[in-house]
Amino acid sequence: MSRRAPGRKARQGGGDYDQVEQAASKQSRFPDTLSSICIVFECDDAEHNALLGHGGKSAASISRQIRQPLVDKLRAADLLVREACSRDKDEMFVIVSASAKRQKHVAEIMGQRGLLKLRFRQQDEDGNIEPNEGAWCPFKAHLQPLYEPSREGMLFSSLTQLRILEYIINDEDELAMGPQMVQKDQLEPGNTPLDQLIKDKKAKIVFRLHSKEMREFLIQNWVWSWKNRQPIEEIREYFGEKIALYFVWLGYYTTMLWIPALVGIVLTFSQVYSHITTGSMDNPWVPLYSCFITVWAIVFITGWKRIEQTYQYEWDTMTYEEDEEDRKEFIQNPHTRQRHSEYKDEVVRYADETWQMIALATSAVVVCSFIGAVVAAVCGIALIKFRIIQHLEPYGLSMVGKMCGGLMQATSIMIFNRIYQVVLKLLTDFENWQTETQYEDARIAKDFCFKLVNAFFACFFVAFVQNNFEVYGVNMHCPEWHCMQELTGTLASVFAIQMTVAQVLEVGLPIFKNRMRIRQEEMTIRKQMEEDGGDLNAIMPELSEEEAQSKMDAYEGVFAEYQEMVVQFGYVTLFAAAFPLTAFLALINNLVEIRTDAYKLLQGLQRPKYLCAADIGTWQVILDILSTCSILTNCALVGFTSHGLFFYFPNMNPVERVWITIICEHCLLLFKAVLDALLNSPPKEAVEAYHRRCFLRDKVLAECQFLEPEEKDAPFFTDDE
Repeated sequence: MSRRAPGRKARQGGGDYDQVEQAASKQSRFPDTLSSICIVFECDDAEHNALLGHGGKSAASISRQIRQPLVDKLRAADLLVREACSRDKDEMFVIVSASAKRQKHVAEIMGQRGLLKLRFRQQDEDGNIEPNEGAWCPFKAHLQPLYEPSREGMLFSSLTQLRILEYIINDEDELAMGPQMVQKDQLEPGNTPLDQLIKDKKAKIVFRLHSKEMREFLIQNWVWSWKNRQPIEEIREYFGEKIALYFVWLGYYTTMLWIPALVGIVLTFSQVYSHITTGSMDNPWVPLYSCFITVWAIVFITGWKRIEQTYQYEWDTMTYEEDEEDRKEFIQNPHTRQRHSEYKDEVVRYADETWQMIALATSAVVVCSFIGAVVAAVCGIALIKFRIIQHLEPYGLSMVGKMCGGLMQATSIMIFNRIYQVVLKLLTDFENWQTETQYEDARIAKDFCFKLVNAFFACFFVAFVQNNFEVYGVNMHCPEWHCMQELTGTLASVFAIQMTVAQVLEVGLPIFKNRMRIRQEEMTIRKQMEEDGGDLNAIMPELSEEEAQSKMDAYEGVFAEYQEMVVQFGYVTLFAAAFPLTAFLALINNLVEIRTDAYKLLQGLQRPKYLCAADIGTWQVILDILSTCSILTNCALVGFTSHGLFFYFPNMNPVERVWITIICEHCLLLFKAVLDALLNSPPKEAVEAYHRRCFLRDKVLAECQFLEPEEKDAPFFTDDE
């Protein structure tokens, strides 16, 4: 019995290009309810000339001879296929989708494998649907009326449709009856058929098309909406749990920043008043603000842990990391070993321990070398700034020297960051981690070790080194041995410059690169028209949606976004006493950051693949470490760098000063430990709601058990529609 759909005729290769173009022009687009994947193929010179009408036949085109059998296989697999060429006729876009009937068949297979879950519909006493209140259940076709529809109005959201479509195209399961574009014996270990097509240079790129309606909805209700809350459920349905969880965290962080921002503004006014009346910005409120910001950081992190656990129960992601698959790069790495599992009847892969230890040792040496280079650079820049101030001070221009020093420190930080990110990826790849979570955790750990020094050592140098040590044989002590004002200037300049540059590059760079590609293509088309003797004033053909999205960069994950925000959190908390306005500036930045990140995802980048996560991973540990460090740095700032303690203990001697600082620091550490212990368990309401949903789900499944078809894994056939 054939596994192909009867009556489904594969399109024969060959034929005149005029006929192909005429047929393509008559093709209707897929319904907006169907999501699509686009496979981009390059056209060789013969096909390019034929499409331009310069002569040539299809038989002479090698690119078409490669592409057409693949397109035929996609159609024979009962997939919807549409072909379109780029406006400069050098690329062919093969847009693939699946009918609703096909999706349901494959969704049930994925549900049986535990790969696809949908929410059950939950109704109140009046029969109204209660959104997000149903339990998650593997998809079963006979239970279709019981599932909650997606926010897009369909049974399957556009993201779920893309997951189903990739499952079919990549031949994940024989029962899904994929197109078998690449035979299994020709696949390199870890590669999917789509990966192999790109590796063999048969296809140029593969990307997922954005959903027009949902993208417009998110732009209106997320990017340009400043008053309403973020549509988190819609974000999860469109991008997946990992990206949604980032925006949950960013929204929570931004909301919590309102408190230190308002308090910081009040403290800044009091410091300005103190400076006017006494000539010093020290006042009795500075030590209190330092204690406040450390308590705020502890409460912020503890509160986030509970919110994160709530979403784990709501999205049913508690066991995600247990189900992770091996990374493609891990499978293909020559230092990956295999053994037969004693407990499972399967082959288990593992990393060569000796090689991984060598790789980890190499990474440690490289990271330490970078840290040493940063320390040397910061000290060198401090010396240059000191010399500039010495030369400009007689002219009353010492502020210019301080601004130059801040600019140089910020520039040095950004340059080191850019270089280190390249090295960081190479080192983490070199270590050969098995799962995506392990890989990301290792990358974050190395990044934090470097960032802790690169981002904050310039401020640490001014606060604790400049007055107490000679650097390169030069005593660079602060005026009157009081470094708080200089620390304020350094922190303000470094933070403001980095924040501004990051915002501009984060959104502007992808859009600029995209527009430059389009501009270059238009110049090529104009040149071709000139060679052909055409009208140079003719209107340039518009870009199709698939061609416009093919020009965009691929999404690289949430690593860079978390990295930027965690460093910002460090600036807000570690040196709070020096520049209380940091929290206010961070708040303004984050209100914009939410929208720019959303705009970049929707308009500046290709649609990401489905990404799931149970938590924010090692970033949680990093935030915990920073909150502990903030206790130490703020206590040290108040105790040794500023003179704030003298407002409360005017007659204290140096020994008493040390003891008071240590006591404050121990009290704050004790508060952190107690709060962590008290609020370590998941929220009771979330756990109870989860168990209630599971109980109702099991009850419904038991009642509907008689509806389940007896025949399992039956061959799938469709008739021509």
